[in-house]
Amino acid sequence: ISLCFLFSADKHEGGEVHHRIMSSTYKKAIQGRTHKERSQPSDRKKLGFLEKHKDYVLRARDFHKKEKALEVLREKAEFRNPDEFYFGMQKSKTVGGVHVGDSDPTQYSHEQLMLMKTQDRKYVEMKAQVERKKVEKLQASLHQLRDAPANKHIVFVDNEEDQRQFSPADYFNTSPEYLDSAFHRPTREQLDEDAWTVSSVHEKKKSKLYKELEQRKHRKSELESVALRMDMEKAAMGKGRKRKVRKTSLGGKGIPVYRWKKERKR
Repeated sequence: ISLCFLFSADKHEGGEVHHRIMSSTYKKAIQGRTHKERSQPSDRKKLGFLEKHKDYVLRARDFHKKEKALEVLREKAEFRNPDEFYFGMQKSKTVGGVHVGDSDPTQYSHEQLMLMKTQDRKYVEMKAQVERKKVEKLQASLHQLRDAPANKHIVFVDNEEDQRQFSPADYFNTSPEYLDSAFHRPTREQLDEDAWTVSSVHEKKKSKLYKELEQRKHRKSELESVALRMDMEKAAMGKGRKRKVRKTSLGGKGIPVYRWKKERKR
């Protein structure tokens, strides 16, 4: 890169001469043409003066200055008069010392509301599908527990006399009501000491699974009801003339029923 320098000399008192070095870039900046801002075209003269950016800045600063002054005056008037009232007070509330107003019902458009309902519907359907899978899995496990074959314990004796006199309670040293329990069968000593108060593990497990199954069935039913209601609300937001034919519930789930007017399809 080559630079051109412009040498100039200034003569001061005492005969001294000082040289100044000026780059070509600075020289071009000094000698550049002055660009004028575009004025209002002749065919738009009737619209008045064409505002430039600097004019907008001045106008905006003046507007915000007056806006702040009005806000300060309004606040002073409210504090001066304890009975000051305006209708915005009815809708606003204070949360943690901060004033919070009601949400604007026109905040979202009709299309945005339908899109949000579609996304919510997909989430509810996903959760309902999860519950269906868990219900099916629980039903399969309970079916296996119910159809499980009874345990067998074979005892060998020496002769027929021992077979006739055989007593399972004496052989296993337990109480007759615990003979069917093949797991953790208590002895008579444990029962006498009142240290064995455990019921059948198999029955406990089955009871717990049945309880969980009922809860998941109820949750699945509630999610399906919510999904059905959301489908009805989304359909009611769509096009077409309709009327509510029944205010009672659909299938006992509190879902209104609509009927649409028949329209000929093109």
